[in-house]
Amino acid sequence: MSPCSRRHPFAHTVIPQPDLTQNIAPGAIHDSNERCDAPKCMEETRVAVQEDIMSWIEAGGQDAQPKKIMWVTGPAGTGKTAVLGTIADTCKEKGTLAATFFFSAFFGSVDRRTKRCFVPTLAFQLMGLGGEETREHVLWLAARDQGIIFTKNLKEQFIAMVLKPLLSRAQEQDSSANAAPRVIIIDGLDECDIIQNDPADPVHAKAQPIRRKEDEQREILSLLLLAATNPSFPFRILIASRPEVAIRDFFATDGKACTQELFLDDKYDPDADIALFYNAKFSTICRHLGIRPEKWPGKEAKLILVENASGQWIYAATVVRYIEGSPHSPKPHSQSSDKPSTPHQRLQHILAQQKVRSSHNPLEALDELYRLVLETCPDPDFSMKWLRAAQLEYRNFRLNTEWRDHFPVWLLRLILEASPGEEQYALGSLSSLLPTQISKENSLKPYSFYHKSFLDFIADPTRCGKSFLTEGEALTWVAQRFFQTLDKHVEVVVRHSDQESYPFLLERLTGLQKSSFQTVVPYILSSDLQKWAAAWAGWHKNPDSKVRVNSWYIIVWMLDVLHRGCPRYLCHSSCRLSTKKVIDVLKAKGWNVPNFTQVLRREWKGRLRYGGLRLPQGTPTG
Repeated sequence: MSPCSRRHPFAHTVIPQPDLTQNIAPGAIHDSNERCDAPKCMEETRVAVQEDIMSWIEAGGQDAQPKKIMWVTGPAGTGKTAVLGTIADTCKEKGTLAATFFFSAFFGSVDRRTKRCFVPTLAFQLMGLGGEETREHVLWLAARDQGIIFTKNLKEQFIAMVLKPLLSRAQEQDSSANAAPRVIIIDGLDECDIIQNDPADPVHAKAQPIRRKEDEQREILSLLLLAATNPSFPFRILIASRPEVAIRDFFATDGKACTQELFLDDKYDPDADIALFYNAKFSTICRHLGIRPEKWPGKEAKLILVENASGQWIYAATVVRYIEGSPHSPKPHSQSSDKPSTPHQRLQHILAQQKVRSSHNPLEALDELYRLVLETCPDPDFSMKWLRAAQLEYRNFRLNTEWRDHFPVWLLRLILEASPGEEQYALGSLSSLLPTQISKENSLKPYSFYHKSFLDFIADPTRCGKSFLTEGEALTWVAQRFFQTLDKHVEVVVRHSDQESYPFLLERLTGLQKSSFQTVVPYILSSDLQKWAAAWAGWHKNPDSKVRVNSWYIIVWMLDVLHRGCPRYLCHSSCRLSTKKVIDVLKAKGWNVPNFTQVLRREWKGRLRYGGLRLPQGTPTG
């Protein structure tokens, strides 16, 4: 019996009984392996801001009216994550760290991008501070009624798993004891994104108001404020984010009485710290190259770089990574041999970009740097296509919940590499912006980037300029490459541990714009659709039910993609020809194919045209 809705096959998979560890985000904890390369403050830098934060944490009950929340904020690239990561390490050494959660919308696991694992992750860390009774209480909540606590709203989770155990423990302890104050650290709150219910799930099919990510962020802030306003709550709460409107509004209204704001501006003399950073990094480069530091790069060059940074640490870090270069960068072709290849040439390339900048645009120098790095690629347009393809989102379903995710590295390599080595050709010169040597383990994840500001840059036509590529243009290029590389897909996908990403990609291609679909048609007509269909149609006998369901969705979505450029109820000749190739193979393999009237009826209802397709008789049902 075939599926009959557009819902993804794994949205209804039976999930084992939940426990706490299945619902936490280990990568969001400050000292996780996922954050092993996360930025930290270099020794002797950011001293003043660290001292201000540590003084606030350690003041404890010494203040007459202590504010239990501190909000560290500032523009993109000012080093908020590095500061909080360093503070977390310091507090851990001093025994004053209670828990951490580092959100990230562009790096690491998907659980760091939304609120879903926020409360369980805090509860997991706080268990160790509350004694055996608290630990047993939290574990009992996690296991009770098949983990029903994880289906509750965020406030109910927070009260049950965090607030009640902590307040109960605080009442049992001697209130006169002068215990060392502890802190909960939350970084990157502005990167907490939206999470929606699966619209195809009948349980959640009722009309619900669409939430924005700002609603999710305010919900988290409301929980933290609820804790901070309780006199018995034993911790301080340190939060870092960009000064986004919704967050700033919250701290200016509801949270104003409980919050101390720390803005990373010129008061903390970032230029002096950035100069120390450059000195240390250039000394390392000189040592590797056998150059005397007093000879290169020179005081004037470093002063220009400090001025260009305008207090933005991301500018300084990107400059250094660019000058250092990567041994894996592709060799420039003869016609582009003028592109810089040595550290000195790269430095001169940056210094040559001096222009009169608008004083009101602090991102101008950073944008110039990003454009410069992109121009060093052998084919900047090709690199931009790959980068934008890496940022295409798709609907990922998990526990009947919709996530927005990016496609994993292994799948993009499979789809986009029309010839070996094209990934390194596209990205090898961009090692200052993202890791370009990716392990097998990390290839199961989306591409990661060193800083969100670069993703903001390539998504903004006013900043990116002539290199800008719309999402529709990127998707069209992916579709062209998809059919260009079609022959090698089946053999790789069916043996891959992450094979469900492939049908997600096909579903994403059903979003192609009709106006641009004609540029994809030549690639479709030149591909071997019969061979592809025969391979997938044959997998219905596989004993693995996941492979069988996958093959059904892959074929059904492919038939929708082939029809994408046609007017409603009317097929172009290319669609009829391509669709017939697939249908003929399915019939030969014993699949039950719906007739033309059934297909039109499903299309009229807005459903998958070939959603009535049925697997052959005798297909395993387990």
